[in-house]
Amino acid sequence: MAVNLPQIEADVPTSRRSRIPGLDAMRATAGFQRGMLIFGVALIGLFVVVAVFSPLIAPYGFNDDREGTTAFGSFKAPSAQHWFGTTSTGEDVLSQVVYGAQTALEVIVVAVAISVVIGVPLGLISGYLGGWLDRVLVLVSDALFAFPSLLLAIIISITVSGGQSTKIAGILAAAVSITVVYVPQYFRVVRNATVAAREETYVEAARALGAPPRVVMVRYVFGNVVQTVPVIATLNAGDAILTLAGLGFLGYGIEPSSAAEWGHQLSKAIGDTSNGIWWTSTFPGVAIVLIVLGVTLVGESLNDVLNPLLRTAKVEQVEFPADEPTVPTKESA
Repeated sequence: MAVNLPQIEADVPTSRRSRIPGLDAMRATAGFQRGMLIFGVALIGLFVVVAVFSPLIAPYGFNDDREGTTAFGSFKAPSAQHWFGTTSTGEDVLSQVVYGAQTALEVIVVAVAISVVIGVPLGLISGYLGGWLDRVLVLVSDALFAFPSLLLAIIISITVSGGQSTKIAGILAAAVSITVVYVPQYFRVVRNATVAAREETYVEAARALGAPPRVVMVRYVFGNVVQTVPVIATLNAGDAILTLAGLGFLGYGIEPSSAAEWGHQLSKAIGDTSNGIWWTSTFPGVAIVLIVLGVTLVGESLNDVLNPLLRTAKVEQVEFPADEPTVPTKESA
């Protein structure tokens, strides 16, 4: 007789536990949840490799329209020489898409890093200390939630060099706009978790022993309130890509001569599709969709892995010994 029993993570022997944080929880996942995580990680891995090694992968520079003295030509269809074809001004589409991945990765790293560095400490301090500081920060956080992210990004981008900026200034403009919008998310999540954690017995014991607030927050509270930060960071990374693409599409992004950007490529290709030129818009659009899909899948899967209530446990077949024949006793006889 076989009975399905869930494999509990706590039953794993200590010698078999991984030293990598979170790996044991990931091993406990199965099915569609694990498939989403693997597929998302594969997409992100491909994106990072292309972005980091873009100078080696791209066959030409993102603004090159000729090789030596030979011009590429406008609207060349995908071929062996130009895998993704060429644009209206003769640039290689593949090179622009590859270098666009580099720009997107830089925006993601800067935006998410600034948001985490600002939002997490503010939430920790506000939730632990409370009082008037907590009320003011919560009020500011609620006010920032009212601003549409793209509109705020446009305003900041216009402030920086009239909306047309160099690569560094454009990346900072997009990153700052995303930071202002998404810092409240980190703040609210960490604050709410801190408010609950400060009433726990171990925190009260630390305070009773005379530990100062800074030590209590850093040593006893911080590690227990940041479990959801990786989930928020991955989801915000997808929003960062969309915000950057929106700025470039509307003409308020990075200067086209300074860096390749997928949103600007889509903006240039608006009229091409009606003329049967599909490749100038298809490949940048697919790149945006794939990277946003990848980070979204990883974010949702991390939420399932880190949240025990949503985690899918592996189920193994447990075989019980077969029933042995009963030997009649004298009493039964």
